[in-house]
Order: sequence, then C-alpha cells, then structure tokens
Amino acid sequence: MDYLELKEIVKKGQKRAYFLFAQDEQLIFQVRDELRKRVVEEDSLSHIKLDGNRCTYEDIQNAISTYSMFNEDILVEISNCHFMDGGQSSPMRELIEEYLKDPREDLYFIGYYRYENELSKKNFYLDRLKKKVSPHTIIEGIDSLKPRGMVGLIESLFEERGVTVSKNIAPFISEVFRGNSLQLEKEIEKLLAYTAGREIRKEDILAIMEISDERHVMNLLDMIFTERGLGRNIKDILNLVNDLIYRGEKAEMVIGLIGSRLRLLFKIKILKEQNAATQDIMKQLKTGSAWYADRMTKIATAISISEYHKLFKVLLDHELILKTTSVDTMSLLEMLILSMVNARDTK
Repeated sequence: MDYLELKEIVKKGQKRAYFLFAQDEQLIFQVRDELRKRVVEEDSLSHIKLDGNRCTYEDIQNAISTYSMFNEDILVEISNCHFMDGGQSSPMRELIEEYLKDPREDLYFIGYYRYENELSKKNFYLDRLKKKVSPHTIIEGIDSLKPRGMVGLIESLFEERGVTVSKNIAPFISEVFRGNSLQLEKEIEKLLAYTAGREIRKEDILAIMEISDERHVMNLLDMIFTERGLGRNIKDILNLVNDLIYRGEKAEMVIGLIGSRLRLLFKIKILKEQNAATQDIMKQLKTGSAWYADRMTKIATAISISEYHKLFKVLLDHELILKTTSVDTMSLLEMLILSMVNARDTK
C-alpha cells in the first residue's frame, strides 16, 4: 500500500492497531508520525515506546495492558519487530498476534520493522494473519515511493521546514532524484543550505542534488524531444550520448528508451487530438503531477503527424539492424539520433 493511503487512514481514525513493514523505513516513520500527532501530545506519558530488539515479553504485555491516568488515549509503539518477519514463532510474536485480533478501544498500537531487500519483502505469515485480525487492525507492507508519493513527500519536507517553493519544483525533484526517502531528506537539507533563503530554481537542484544515472538518460530524451519540436543541438546531444556510454550505459538500452519515449509521446498526441483532459494524460503517464503531464503534452504536440511517421520509420529501420546484424551498437545509436533530429518537417 502507498504510504499516503496509510496516512489518510490514520487521519480518519479508521483503525486502532497498525502493523507495518517496508524497505524504506522513513515511509513507516511518515505514517507513525501522523499517528503520534493524532493521538498524543509531544512527550506525553501516555506514549509508550519499545524496541523489539531489546524489550521482553513482559514489557509488551505491560504496555498493551496499561490504562491512562489522564483523559487521553494511549499509544503503544514497538519498533524493530523482526520477530514478526515470518521466521520461527516466539512468545512475543504470539502475544502481538493475539492483540491484533482483538485490539482495545482506548489504546492505539503500532508495530513495525524494516526489511533489507526485495527478496525478504514477502511475509507469508503476515499475509495469513491479515485474514484473522480485527476490522480495527491493519497489516500492510508499504510500497516503495511512486511518483505521486514522491511529490507529496517532497512537498511535506519543504512545509515542515517552513519553505515555500514554486509549484513545479517538487515534481521536478521527483523526476530527477532517485534514492530512498532518507537520502531525499538529506538532499533537501543540502539544497536549502545552498540556496540560503532565496528562491529555489531548477538550476540549483541540478547543481547540488545527487542526480541519478537514469536522469542523464532522461536528459538525452529531453534534448531529442523538446517543447519546440525535435532537438537541434546535435553536438550537445552526441556529447551526452558519449557520456552515457562512458558511464557504462548500454547503447541497446538507450535505443530502447528512445523508442519507448517516442511511443509514449505519440499516444499523448492522439489523446490531445481527441480533446483528452489533463487527468487522462496523467493516467497515461502514471503520474500524479499535472505539471509533468502538461510538459509532456507540449512536447508531444510540438511534433507533427508527418514527423511521427518519419520517426517511427527511422526507429523501426534501426531496431531491425540491431536485431539482425552485428553492427557496432554505439555507431548505430549515433546514426539513429542523427536520423531522428533530421526528421523535422521542412518549413
């Protein structure tokens, strides 16, 4: 489940007990912090925090049996619940399992753990337990950040620091940054220190933040397909191609991405000619960003139908050569790009 969906469930008070697991622990903390904010005051005596690596069966038993002396709910929070990761049964696991089946009405509970990699993501024990727990309990693995969630997280990081940015900054950071949310938080801190209170611009982001290798490929696509039509700066495009190959990117992979981008732009072009709404284009792009959808629409509509016809012919010809001959792939990639940028309509 997306962490934003879980935050909404917390805000609406729909559940009393939560058990969460994720590879990116910061996403768990986003949900946990929302629950803390809703249930208890800061430093409240009704907030019981335990570490699953250090606490005992008795500690957990006492926590979930506690009653508040004040007019407020109790929040019991147990981190590092690796005893629930699907391995061998234990008294603590059995205790938590029984509690999740029948949580108290006057107590909020959240337990969680972080898994190391995709291989350890699947938890058959928790999948079975989901079917046995109370309707007031939720057991969920939190998905890795998707574009919509990334934009929301970036906006919240700026808001928490009292910083207002223009509406295109969060989607742009989401587009260029690849990493987990902890790395993102550190990069935002670097960005704020670099800009020192002035308006944050895209140039600042590219100058200071860690940009993924994938972004360098995206830069190439942005230079070939632009908001003014097919790219004209052939020298810069070929220099970027050489840089990508130097970084270890495979020419075959770059050719495949060029083809994917061309097909996507053509689909958007057709949708726009059918007077599709921005929401329909966002759905096609699988994004929650209207800014990104508008940008891709401008690029798609800047290319004419006759240019699309020539571009697809060029692409198919070069893909055929790639699949049926032993031609040097770097040379083929350069030929493909030169042929594409020269596919512009003559004015």
